[in-house]
Amino acid sequence: MLGQTKLKQIADTVLKLSQADQTEVLLSVSEDALTRFANNHIHQNMAWDTIGISVRVIYGKKIGVASTNAFDKQSLADVVEQASILAKFQEDDPEFQSLPGPKDIPQVDEHVFKANPEEMATSAYMVIKQAQEKGLIASGAYANDVSEFAVANSLGVWAYHTGSSCNLSTIVLGKNSSGFAADVARKPSEVDAQTVGHVAVQKTWESKNPERIDPGEYEVILEPQAVSEMMAFFQWYGPNARIYHENASPLSGQMGKQVFGKNITLIDDPFHPKVFPMPFDFEGQPKRKIVFVENGILKNIAYDSYYAKKYGAPNTGHALPAPNTMGPIPLHFYIAPGDKTREEMIANVKRGLLVTRLWYVRVLNAKALNVTGMTRDGTFLIENGKIVKPVMNLRFNQSIPEALNNVIAIENKLTQLASFEGEMISLAPTLHIGKWEFSSGTLF
Repeated sequence: MLGQTKLKQIADTVLKLSQADQTEVLLSVSEDALTRFANNHIHQNMAWDTIGISVRVIYGKKIGVASTNAFDKQSLADVVEQASILAKFQEDDPEFQSLPGPKDIPQVDEHVFKANPEEMATSAYMVIKQAQEKGLIASGAYANDVSEFAVANSLGVWAYHTGSSCNLSTIVLGKNSSGFAADVARKPSEVDAQTVGHVAVQKTWESKNPERIDPGEYEVILEPQAVSEMMAFFQWYGPNARIYHENASPLSGQMGKQVFGKNITLIDDPFHPKVFPMPFDFEGQPKRKIVFVENGILKNIAYDSYYAKKYGAPNTGHALPAPNTMGPIPLHFYIAPGDKTREEMIANVKRGLLVTRLWYVRVLNAKALNVTGMTRDGTFLIENGKIVKPVMNLRFNQSIPEALNNVIAIENKLTQLASFEGEMISLAPTLHIGKWEFSSGTLF
């Protein structure tokens, strides 16, 4: 880690080197460690340091972006020159007005936690041991990331933040079944490897010898990982100012209207105690808690400085790194918890499926936000409130807005987890959804 003083010196050097009308500097430093295991053996331990700098320059309305992974003075001069050359070859962006100016950044706890190799290996072994005891095979990884990030621009913006995360995940395999589990925490001591191993092993053991069932419409209990994998796509294609104003979002033109069931409240909160806080966006603008959907009614969408100026709206602090063609994205997004336990929700299913997670989810129709994918790592048939047997996985074709309009119950707690589709650690409850469309079966 280089520290705030050193990164500020690097940013100031870049700003002095640039002759552009406006200049922005993004700096990132990370120390990463990874322990991988497969076939019940730890087979790889890695640790690496990464540095990066991205420079955005503006000449009038011409914009150029370049990056490098070196901080020496010659490399800094080169990256500024590359960004400047790119900018001068661009056509004017008539919608661009200005980089944002400085604003007060909320203060957050910036303490970081590093896992040592022994801690990571011990956690992996806890999972492996439980799989071996059942004659199963565990594979997975324990990742520990410590990072610092800074944003500066020629209008006076300076924002700096440090953070860390520990993520242990595993897939346990049997002869014809599999089970998934994971845990995410800020501190190595908070990673519950024993529970990760237990849950994955139990899923695998209980889902052995799955039976084929016919595709069709089912009630579903989506566990938190499945909910997170579904909602990651809503984050990108839902409350996004670019997509919304281009009339390409399922929410377009619906501000102030009922878009989902009255039990659905969607919140973006970078300061929630269970998330990894991020007090500013990638333009150095402050973040805050925002309710996007309240009791099913659309209240807000996400803006960065570009789209806020373009559409005359407040900047909500949701910029991604330039060049960003996707638009502003809420990265600390979750469904507000309800009042049911997982067990109560299962007991209320007449005939449906319990889904551990979704896999290989892709968008079929962005406007309707129809997605397709498969169930994975533990799918079970529920009849009359009881889990009766494991079933083979199914492919689904489902509209996310339709699903959010058919939520029967929401779990009374949020689970912290890492989304395989999103960019940040997320929170999710278990959901009981009344209608979910499965289009075909699979061979396993």
